[in-house]
Amino acid sequence: MDEKKPVQPEHAELAKVFSSVWLFGPPVSEQLLELISHLFSPREAGLALHLPYYIPRSLNRIARRAKMPPGEAAALLDAMAKRRVILSTKRGYALLPLIPGMFEYLLMDGSDSPWHRRYARLINALYATGYTSGYSTRPSPVIRNIPLQSAVEQKSRVVDADLMSRMIASHEHMAVLNVCQCRQSQLFSGSPCSRASVEDGCLVFGSFALSVAAAGSGRMVSRKEMHAIVRERWKKNLVFMAANLEPSNDNAVCTCCDCCCHYIESINHYGGRVSLARPHFLARIDEGLCTGCGLCVRVCNTNAHGLQGSSHVFYPDKCIGCGLCVEACRQRAITMEENPLHDPPSKSWMSFGMRILPAGVLSALKVMIGRARP
Repeated sequence: MDEKKPVQPEHAELAKVFSSVWLFGPPVSEQLLELISHLFSPREAGLALHLPYYIPRSLNRIARRAKMPPGEAAALLDAMAKRRVILSTKRGYALLPLIPGMFEYLLMDGSDSPWHRRYARLINALYATGYTSGYSTRPSPVIRNIPLQSAVEQKSRVVDADLMSRMIASHEHMAVLNVCQCRQSQLFSGSPCSRASVEDGCLVFGSFALSVAAAGSGRMVSRKEMHAIVRERWKKNLVFMAANLEPSNDNAVCTCCDCCCHYIESINHYGGRVSLARPHFLARIDEGLCTGCGLCVRVCNTNAHGLQGSSHVFYPDKCIGCGLCVEACRQRAITMEENPLHDPPSKSWMSFGMRILPAGVLSALKVMIGRARP
């Protein structure tokens, strides 16, 4: 199953679908064609052409659109759903974007096979082309960093909505995914994580936790267990990223690193910072106390700290306000300072969607116009 498969006409047509700007897709290329031919058989690709984006459609509607007997369509759809290359719910079936979307859905249960390993190599190579930078043109507070609690807890009056403790207290149901999809894919590509293990999966809250546990993609944990997991992840110098929502909302928290995680990769290399909410706090350096030891450089995931010879250099435009450097600094030369320009979390998923929709549409249209030019 690890062999390169020939590209058929159905694969070429489906590659055009996945390249859609409304799926935040890459332009059609040999890499995309190779990925699609790996994910779908020709017959599956022909049927997948008739699937909707995001919102599932019933088996009968899909079969009618594809002019295929429902039983034949069901067998193909269920085979694709079992491999998690399409979304399957009680309402029906749908396509997901390659990343984010299918990438997380396909790998989150921790499956390991030659097919999964080749998929990881192909999707990582496609992501490394930097195509997502085209969608990073309009500032939009999609993702927020949740800062290290000890770095800002002296200011707890004003940061209550920003902290993991508030999120844990707000939910009865919480879970941990079996694996981190980014670390899994990098391991499959021959680059194991330097900060954490593959089993350090995302933290999931509310109905999201119930659904991933029911699907076998994660395990439920207690509040006490979640607090312990959070402390452990911070000790590993991981960055906590979540949708920019108030803690009471269902959500998922990725615990990211600079060596594996695609979102941190996009921030560092592909303009992904425009989708990062301006943080509530930013690091402030007292250079008079700094000894140039470099400990902050080692823990920073976004290259905000550096060394020039034996002198510390700080790049404030790269700081995301995680606070890991505060804990690392033995000289207490770093503190967290409130950012008056921060983007507060949205009240609900509805308000979140309305808030980020304009920038998403404008960025997609810009990519569409750019591709249409000769």
